[in-house]
Amino acid sequence: MKIRAHGWVQNPSSFSNLKKVVSIFEPNSPHYSKLEQLISELIYLEEDKDILLDKLRSGVSVFTYFELVGGNKDKFGNHTKKRSQQIADSLIKISILPQNYSTSGKRYTDSWTSDGFLRWAVSLNFVEADREKDTFKITNLGREFIHTIDESDEEKEVMRKALLAYPPATSVLNILREAENYVNKFYIGERLGFTGEKGFSTYGSSTMNQWLLNAENKKEFKSIKSDLEGTSDKYARMICTWLIKVGFVEKREVSIKSIYGRSGFPEYKITVRGLHALNQSQGSSKNKRIQKHLLWEFLATKVENANYVRTRRGYILKALQKSSSFQRVLDTLRGQGFQDDEAVIRKDIEGLIQFGIRIKIEGIKVTLLDDIVDFTIPNIPFTKQIKDKYLEDLKLELYKKTNLPNKYYEMVDIAYDGKRNREFEIYTSDLMQEIYGFKTTLLGGTRKPDVVSYSDAHGYIIDTKAYANGYRKEIKQEDEMVRYIEDNQLKDVLRNPNKWWECFDDAEHKKEYYFLWISSKFVGEFSSQLQDTSRRTGIKGGAVNIVQLLLGAHLVYSGEISKDQFAAYMNNTEINFEGA
Repeated sequence: MKIRAHGWVQNPSSFSNLKKVVSIFEPNSPHYSKLEQLISELIYLEEDKDILLDKLRSGVSVFTYFELVGGNKDKFGNHTKKRSQQIADSLIKISILPQNYSTSGKRYTDSWTSDGFLRWAVSLNFVEADREKDTFKITNLGREFIHTIDESDEEKEVMRKALLAYPPATSVLNILREAENYVNKFYIGERLGFTGEKGFSTYGSSTMNQWLLNAENKKEFKSIKSDLEGTSDKYARMICTWLIKVGFVEKREVSIKSIYGRSGFPEYKITVRGLHALNQSQGSSKNKRIQKHLLWEFLATKVENANYVRTRRGYILKALQKSSSFQRVLDTLRGQGFQDDEAVIRKDIEGLIQFGIRIKIEGIKVTLLDDIVDFTIPNIPFTKQIKDKYLEDLKLELYKKTNLPNKYYEMVDIAYDGKRNREFEIYTSDLMQEIYGFKTTLLGGTRKPDVVSYSDAHGYIIDTKAYANGYRKEIKQEDEMVRYIEDNQLKDVLRNPNKWWECFDDAEHKKEYYFLWISSKFVGEFSSQLQDTSRRTGIKGGAVNIVQLLLGAHLVYSGEISKDQFAAYMNNTEINFEGA
């Protein structure tokens, strides 16, 4: 058995290329008849060529993953990480021209792109995957698709049918319907999929717009616009691209003026056609309602214990197909060996709703509103590994004590991952702005703090540290914070010409300032760093670990404290909102 990542697609957008990929599985299709020549001309190794030619000449319509996607070998047979060095060794590779074909003359694509198109075909139910054999074949819907003419009304209708059965696409349409106006990919991404867990990161719209305005140079300006987005934001952007092509969504360009030019993040809105189609697909009559297509693989991506999580969510859906009692759902899970806390199960249900399955929650009653296909759950061991139990316990504590938008719970994982420092800065900026309610600017870079947040009365100079084993006293980091504080006090452009302190919007010098360190947790004698920083600069500050940061966010979000009360916790100690 081979578990492949299906259900979530980041890259492919060409319906024409998708049709070629699906046509590989239909011996009577025009593209299938061309494959023999393409194999002879493009497949590099004779061994690969002979295997594929033998299958094509025999009229085979079922292929293995490797025959379709290929590997990462160069012409010497060595493994290569560079896509440009890969040889042609598979059917999808030789079916799709690369984007740089006109300049490079290269007539085949790479394995990453090939995998993306195969994943897309499976996700839209054009191709059926057999996880036991790791093989793929065409579906009836796939045959209907390949028999349409490119860019025809018939092609559009088949794609509409497929997209309305694909849960993430209907989730995007629902988000746009509820928004009632134009919104960008970050707004959609925050509400799409299993946000709050690895594989569904999403960046705040306000943070990204502000970052674009405050880009350090033209290179960073272009990078923020083109390259920096969370994984859910990528999914949102790509799904919107498909929905635009079938007339369900419209796009408008947004122009933000900065010193490096005018640019911005496109915004999307559901069309009247899209709204009508969505309403029809969710009609009360079973004959009109479109059945949702999903596989077990769709139910998680990069989260730890992914197969365990997929299986748990799969059994939740199976239980909801039989009963609307939350207790029955719990009983079903317990019977299958799942002992997860009730709070985790409720988060799963929230995630399934964002994934695109309509579920109505009314206290102890949980009603499945969609018809879904009878998907299979593989018979594999799903015992949860305990290597990250500490982080799971922290998140469970937060699930029980807080009620924040789901995306912010991933901050626990990010804070304990030293490779995700920039993400930690972005999420912190989002949290301080959207939940704590401060005006906030994401900075970072040379001779700047990571984040600055402020209100009319207070300003905070924030340094974030994503450390797996906690953050301990470091004189170098203390010196950096002291320099930031002195920059803001002196406002000397000769000392620091980037003038980052202007982000505080305090020309009349009315604000009271504080310093703040944020990390996974603080270890050793960190309190002395707080006291020394205060002694050297004459201002107070604090340190807050990720759990307390989110507990404090909940207090502000729920109205138990105001953002201006946050300053009262700046006493040169580690902040504890529970003990205050």
